[in-house]
Amino acid sequence: MESHNALSAKIAEQTGFAGLWASSLTISASLGLSDRNEASWTQVLDVVEFITDHVEIPVLLDGDTGFGNYHNVIRLMKKLCQKNVSGVCIEDKIFPKMNSFLGEQQQLADISDFCSKIQAARDAQTDDDFVIVARTEALISGLGMAEALRRAERYHAAGADAILIHSKRADAEEVLTKFVPH
Repeated sequence: MESHNALSAKIAEQTGFAGLWASSLTISASLGLSDRNEASWTQVLDVVEFITDHVEIPVLLDGDTGFGNYHNVIRLMKKLCQKNVSGVCIEDKIFPKMNSFLGEQQQLADISDFCSKIQAARDAQTDDDFVIVARTEALISGLGMAEALRRAERYHAAGADAILIHSKRADAEEVLTKFVPH
């Protein structure tokens, strides 16, 4: 369940949800900011710390692009592990990023550069159970499923625990057609 502050997180936990998605979109909106890295990584971290202070269920942070290059990812990882966050999802767009649903053909990060972020995150984590999710925006940027899968394979090889192929579609058909026979 999405949560953007400690109150929404506590309500979700008490309702019975087993995990939380700390969304950059809604955290930014709750601060009165746009979802294009207007909220600094420390502002986001402050909100997430309040969340983890008040719930016992896992929290996966929407970490945007990692808030910069691999140096920023290293610092972010150390802090997330200190704050008892369970994992982070980082996306392969350039920093500062634009919300995925605004505009067309947003510029993606170079694959090798993004892989260096994943490797830096893996090397910097201090909690063996911390989860790193690599999110590819290839479909959002109009590059197609072949490019999404090419990126996904590289990100997995770089150390991502999971891959999220993001789509603008309201259903999962765009992603599932590659994996589920009809």
